[in-house]
Amino acid sequence: MFMSEQNPSDEVMSRLTSRAKMFKRQPPPKLAALLPFKALIKELRARNAAYDDIRLILAEEKIMVTLDAIYRFCRDVLGETPNQPHKARSPKHSPMTVQPVLPPPASVQPSIQAALQERRERLPGLWGRRKRGPHIADSKNL
Repeated sequence: MFMSEQNPSDEVMSRLTSRAKMFKRQPPPKLAALLPFKALIKELRARNAAYDDIRLILAEEKIMVTLDAIYRFCRDVLGETPNQPHKARSPKHSPMTVQPVLPPPASVQPSIQAALQERRERLPGLWGRRKRGPHIADSKNL
């Protein structure tokens, strides 16, 4: 049967209106399990109980619910609003600036160079300065 462009009858409108007035949305099963404890949860939240504390109290009575379910119950059923709206976090530290690398003082540089030269002289033959060119394995070490 196709709907015509005629206005619906008064009888249909009255039935739909009565259904709309009686309609009540059922909460999800996770939240429906907490409805019998609405007064308890409301009292605990009034005493600033954390969601985890409420979860632990309910768990002692063998009522297993998640933190998310308790949070949603408090928000949707009890009408709590989050304390602070989500906002972008500002950096705790000021941005780093790049500092130019200064050469070491002239008095330090020769002493370092001298220490490195002395170290090269003390090293045995194989550990001495690397020779330039391709690295070819010594057949005696294979």
